[in-house]
Formats: sequence, structure tokens, C-alpha cells
Amino acid sequence: MLDWLRRSLTRARPRYNERYERRVSEEERTPPPERFVLSIALMMVFFVGLIALEITYMFFMGEWNEVIFNGVMLVVGSLIGALFGYREAP
Repeated sequence: MLDWLRRSLTRARPRYNERYERRVSEEERTPPPERFVLSIALMMVFFVGLIALEITYMFFMGEWNEVIFNGVMLVVGSLIGALFGYREAP
């Protein structure tokens, strides 16, 4: 179910030939940890849910809710921070 997310988070690095110190045409693919994939998927679900909640609130109340928008921004910031801050263990 989360294969598309796992494929998009997989890192591909070129392999180097130690003897000649050159790049080889092959790529070394390292999949992300399952815990990282599940946390990204959960943040995406939270994002969609909060957007739907904001739209529903605007439809019924006729005004913008700043608290829900702050929740959306919190999820977006966490998602971007997790994606840019992800480092592999050496």
C-alpha cells in the first residue's frame, strides 16, 4: 500500500570503483526505514484531514479558523523538516 512512498524515499547513489576511483554505471539503492515511511504517511493523512476540517469549517461557519490553519502549518513544517533532515546512519 505504501510502495509508492517507499520508492520515492529510496536513495540512489552512484557506485565508485575503488581501484580506478571512477563512477560505475550501477546505482546503490538504500530503502528508508519502515518507521520513517509510516511517519511520513501519517503526517500526510494529518495534512489532508486538517485541510478537510478547514474547508468544512469555512463552509459551515463562513470564516477562517486560525487555529486549524496553525495545525496545518505545524504538520507542513514537520513534514518538510523530516524530509530535509533525514540522514542515514553511518
